[in-house]
Amino acid sequence: MKVLHLYANWKWTGPAEPAVNLAAALRDRGLAVSFSCGREVEGLENEIRGALAVLDMTTTGEFRLGKHRNPLLDPLDRRAMRRQIEALKPDLVHCHLPNDQRIGWGAIHGMKQKPRIVRSLYDGEIGKVDRDFRWQMGPGCDAVLCVSRGVARDLPAKAGIPAEKVFFVEGAVDLDRFDARPGEPRIAKEYGLRKEDYVVGIVARMQRHRKFEIFFDAIARVAEEVPDLKVLMVGRGTWMDEVAVKPAARKELAGKVIFTGYRRGAEFVDTLRCMDVKIFLVPGSDGSCRAVREAMALGVPIVATRRGMLPEIVEDGETGVLVEETADSLGDALVRLGKETALRKRMARAAKDAARSRFGLPAQAERVEGIYRWLLGGGERPESGY
Repeated sequence: MKVLHLYANWKWTGPAEPAVNLAAALRDRGLAVSFSCGREVEGLENEIRGALAVLDMTTTGEFRLGKHRNPLLDPLDRRAMRRQIEALKPDLVHCHLPNDQRIGWGAIHGMKQKPRIVRSLYDGEIGKVDRDFRWQMGPGCDAVLCVSRGVARDLPAKAGIPAEKVFFVEGAVDLDRFDARPGEPRIAKEYGLRKEDYVVGIVARMQRHRKFEIFFDAIARVAEEVPDLKVLMVGRGTWMDEVAVKPAARKELAGKVIFTGYRRGAEFVDTLRCMDVKIFLVPGSDGSCRAVREAMALGVPIVATRRGMLPEIVEDGETGVLVEETADSLGDALVRLGKETALRKRMARAAKDAARSRFGLPAQAERVEGIYRWLLGGGERPESGY
């Protein structure tokens, strides 16, 4: 079975990692997988190609494949994509973002032997349902793979499409990479952490809409009630000074809050391993909330809001705590977990067990392959899953 994956970006952001991981896992199952991504800005590294290289995969073809529509350049991509598809002869084209779907569909339009088109939908909730979205979910593809069970359940009625073409496919992470073994001691030492510290972490681009005002109000209260509190803020952003550095100073949290910057590779994983609790307030460009799954796989309980698919991932009271979007609610949860070590450890074990049973890449790839085979007439339709 030949599958061409399309990803309309070159940056390692949004659902890039889930898309690349799925392609590699399908390759490991014996499928002939090709991957095409966007062209990087001159002088900058193509982060997706770099990630594929680590997995012994390469990109196919040279396309602009921009994240957003471009009426001048997209037609050139469609023609180039058609030539590639005619050469590769894939059985399926798996699209991960709206614009690569538009280009992929346009490339095969009018072909006698068309590959089937599959679309992954990473959104945690259904947003604007306009004509373009209805086309994407309807005639623009043969199957939609939703990472959110709730989205999969509601999509047929909201987009006006047959339920038969919609599937729930659980999000996955690399469980070999995100395993619950002890981290590198050097990282904890670099951050000045002690064994007795209660380490709360947040991983996010530091932007205005990320609810940092609630976060710092809550942290100020936790610092008063749990003296050994330390906070790891992982990430960066244009508004970092405004939304994080200055608020931390105003709350007199300079000795509590540690800005780690942007961490990659093993250092990122070891930074997560330092955390006793991970906070997740607002889903970012990857609506699948991959960062929550990664932390759970490491045995880190989650304190999260009820936005998007977070309630689908975090079992309230078991693998973490779901809170309202207020400083009081967030503070209550963090204080309780800081004071009740046994509860925190129980949630950590439950989070790890849940991740191991739900978020494995091999299981995800097996399910997707089953959907592929059904589309190609090779078996019964897999369960919808929602």
